[in-house]
Amino acid sequence: MARRQKLVCNACRQRKSRCDGGTPSCSNCTATGRQCHYDKAPSLAYVRALQERIQMLESRQTVPKEGSVPLNFAGQDEESISVDARGDLSYHNLTSAIHETPSEKESASTIGAPPSSSSLSAITATATPSGTEQVNGAEIRRALVAHATAQRQQENQHLDLIATHTDIPPPLARTLLELYWCWLHTSFLFVYRPTFTRDMPLLVGQGGRSYCSDTLLKVVYAHSCRFVRDPESTWDPLGRDETFQQFADRLMSEAQVALAMETINPPSIPTIQALLQQSARDMAYGRSSQAWLYSGMAFRMAIDLGIHVSTERLQRYARWLSPEDIEVRKRLFWSLYAWDKHISLYLGRMPNFLAGTDSIPLEFLDDYTETEPWQPFYGSERLDNPGDYPPTPGYVVSCFTALCKLCKTLSRLMLELYSPGTNKPKRESAQDFSKMAVFVAINEELQVWQTGLPPFLKIDPQNIPAVSPPHHITSLNLMYHTTLILLHRPHVAGQRDLNAPAVQRSWKICKTAMRAIHDILQLYVGTFGFSHITYMNSYCTYTAATTAVYQLEIDDEQQKTIGPTRNSIWTELKFLLDILQRTAVSMTGLNRSIDIIRSRLKKILDRRAASQLQSLFPPHLSSERMPSQSSQPPSPPSYFQSPEPTFSDARPTSSTTPSLLPRQSQPNPLNPGLQNENPLTQDNTNLEAWASWLPAFPGQDVSLGTESLFDCEAGLSPDTRCALMGSNLDPHLSLDYPLTGEAMDEYSRFTEGL
Repeated sequence: MARRQKLVCNACRQRKSRCDGGTPSCSNCTATGRQCHYDKAPSLAYVRALQERIQMLESRQTVPKEGSVPLNFAGQDEESISVDARGDLSYHNLTSAIHETPSEKESASTIGAPPSSSSLSAITATATPSGTEQVNGAEIRRALVAHATAQRQQENQHLDLIATHTDIPPPLARTLLELYWCWLHTSFLFVYRPTFTRDMPLLVGQGGRSYCSDTLLKVVYAHSCRFVRDPESTWDPLGRDETFQQFADRLMSEAQVALAMETINPPSIPTIQALLQQSARDMAYGRSSQAWLYSGMAFRMAIDLGIHVSTERLQRYARWLSPEDIEVRKRLFWSLYAWDKHISLYLGRMPNFLAGTDSIPLEFLDDYTETEPWQPFYGSERLDNPGDYPPTPGYVVSCFTALCKLCKTLSRLMLELYSPGTNKPKRESAQDFSKMAVFVAINEELQVWQTGLPPFLKIDPQNIPAVSPPHHITSLNLMYHTTLILLHRPHVAGQRDLNAPAVQRSWKICKTAMRAIHDILQLYVGTFGFSHITYMNSYCTYTAATTAVYQLEIDDEQQKTIGPTRNSIWTELKFLLDILQRTAVSMTGLNRSIDIIRSRLKKILDRRAASQLQSLFPPHLSSERMPSQSSQPPSPPSYFQSPEPTFSDARPTSSTTPSLLPRQSQPNPLNPGLQNENPLTQDNTNLEAWASWLPAFPGQDVSLGTESLFDCEAGLSPDTRCALMGSNLDPHLSLDYPLTGEAMDEYSRFTEGL
């Protein structure tokens, strides 16, 4: 039992004499006639406050100065990290039966540390007074950039070393890799180029831990094949009786077999990168289920390797991790995060890779590609476009950082607005206003993102340059305008009164974003041609096309738009469809997007044709004809069969072609001149016929719009819709909740600058 400490008065403490602790006065003070005073013992709260202040002051002494990076940080979940005898990292919670926390002695040693061929491993840390190891961030940055520069000069040598290891002709292998670095790599940074090319010679050596693998290399080669222009003219089969397309198919089959074998082995970073790359390729070729499966395995492997765990925490038990290893893990994490949002967006499914955004800093130290000139590479054949591309800095790291920030907003958009079960028919409920608060908050996030975007990453739709910036910068701007449409289209489609100020603003934003996408794509195609449009560029194209189709629907209902404006809409839509159809030749997965739009346009044109026939053959005149005159009229002239749309103020009456919009006798959300009640308040069984905006997610397996494959005569109620969708996002989300008060003020402030 702890010994109880006696009270000592101030006088006895100063004289260092023995005090009996008597009250109200001790014996010494009574004998000497002094005033006896006891200090009050500090409270427990006061002691704790002092302890916290001491810890705060000590932490200030160990906070890295600007430009420094902590390498050893005792985080709150270090016990979740496991290191085996080979030095492999894995992540397990404490409830795991296979988890074993390494001891401090083991973590302090280099046992299990893999051999490193990087000169960056020589960077040593300095000890701070508290024991936290630090190195200067500027020193790491210089070392990483110097290493990237050296590896760039040795790439061709390393490629020649592995030429005998593969059956790909060296010139073709070099071309495929260059196409990959130019058109694929800069979008998501799946692969860290310096370590990938550095470890290429290990494929023909003794192996060991490497950031390059046969599987990853084959996937990269196979994915780059679609960018080869006129391959048969330069194809060298090396004695094989096969065409280039047969070679590409064989290479892809070999990569898929290798990936299947990799999944039964312990996870590794090259395997994760190969899975991501294969997922992206399968998406482009319309194999959405396989793409979803590959990406899911990549996410699981990343969690197993602790990619989502702060690298500072990892250093506690894996001090052999060099700054280069940390850079690889950090880039891979954000690549996983960004790809998860993009594939979820296209397939219309809930995002999966969400953990770690608070612990992994969105900052990359290797900025070699920032100032490195970016040049479009077309292989041995050049585009027919005149002139060479002007020297332009790549800004790859800045662009990817901005994309990841935008993906955070996309994640919130999907989780809080488009997620299943959030679009309820109830009105004036707390949930309704909370969704509109989310709507306004995401508006503000986009405003902050756009305002903070560096000028060299912005493309002003009002001042389009003569030459397109690098393709990844163009893709970033396209995705921003696509996000605007995805945010505001539910607010337009769900409103009963299009004359409401907030709805008018949202509709203006959608139309402005659609035209911005159209103009940026024109710039892109004019500079690089059609064959180098990526799959996500095509999704942005589809989103803009759905907005143009919605404009046509509104024009038909309101019957106020003059001919030139309609012709402009058709011209813009034709260009967007031209992009989708041209790129679908090499990316067959786009055929589904084309079919969705074609189906709707056919109904629009059929409705207009019926309207023209009605204006030429009024029903009341036809009924007055004599029996002898009631024979079938001759076929209309050929100009009635022209695909060019014709315009008329007459309304369709054909019952054979179901209208996608409300009938005039029914409530009409698209025509503010009709004051009838919204059909949503009367009958929830015909929602599919009422929804007029095409599905937001063309790759979604379960389409619940008017193009649905369900054999249902009646529409689906919102509850049935959510039950069938499962984890899918709502492709026809509508927000019909009014903006009032402070929310309206915040929304207006955002839209004033658009």
